[in-house]
Amino acid sequence: MQLALAPLQTYTDYHFRNAHQQVYSNVDKFYAPYLKLNNDGTIKNNPKIDILVKNNPFQKIVPQLMACNKDDFFVMADYIESLGYTEVNWNMGCPYPMVTNKNLGAGILNKPDEILRLLDSILPKTKLGIGIKMRMGLESTQEIIEFLPALNNYPLTEIIIHARNAKQLYNGTCDHERFLECISLTDHSLTYNGDIQSKEDFEFLQKKFSGINNWMIGRGAMINPCIFDEIKTGIFDSSEVYRNKLLKFSGLLTESLLECNPDRGYALSKMKSYWEYLSEGLSDGKQLYRKLKKAKLIEDFNEFIIEMV
Repeated sequence: MQLALAPLQTYTDYHFRNAHQQVYSNVDKFYAPYLKLNNDGTIKNNPKIDILVKNNPFQKIVPQLMACNKDDFFVMADYIESLGYTEVNWNMGCPYPMVTNKNLGAGILNKPDEILRLLDSILPKTKLGIGIKMRMGLESTQEIIEFLPALNNYPLTEIIIHARNAKQLYNGTCDHERFLECISLTDHSLTYNGDIQSKEDFEFLQKKFSGINNWMIGRGAMINPCIFDEIKTGIFDSSEVYRNKLLKFSGLLTESLLECNPDRGYALSKMKSYWEYLSEGLSDGKQLYRKLKKAKLIEDFNEFIIEMV
């Protein structure tokens, strides 16, 4: 069984990944948030820095990119390969309209012929193994049923499926029955992604999808960073141990952010965004987050956490 951390843009960057690996364990693979190009054809700086080898001493990283044409793909793939990586994940899953309206992310899923043409032109010219992370469709989960079998003709490293269509964003429920259909339609290594927020969720899905050995967790790990340990070991920390780990994790995050950027306002903003999720894993989380949001200084923010957690 392999457990992976999903790439969540602006959240699961190297600060989060490194802090996580120093406090928790049992993540087999980390997917970095996607690389994307600026209007001038250069790679956006933050995701470019995020996958530098020096910033990732603890994990097995799979970089991700977002592209809808081969030229853009190769700009990013060549950079990834230059850093020594051997695999890249192609993002066909981002559901947000500001992305999909540009035929990026899940926006390319309603153009299956175009995807196949891109694979025809890309695969023979790169040494990188290529995997795909995708939604089940742009507007309907039925779209994947018509498209998935065609991917059997290509030597992909894996296919990761978030079991929603893009129109749902993160609302509604995952389409488990459609994912069952996908299992029978692909020859590739398949990874399930979507709404794994507890060991109970995982065990339900593991029983339902008995042939699946690869699992990806995103928001569930933001809310409960212990989730990988709980799934792999079956051991649940006491409330005191859980909170002590969370304090250490939060402290390492703050240190990493300030080391990279001395702007304390930036660190405060980032920590508030992390704790919007982390607070959900605590019984008194709503009360805690209301107080954290009021902090004007990173020092006050950290004091509130120590005082209340």
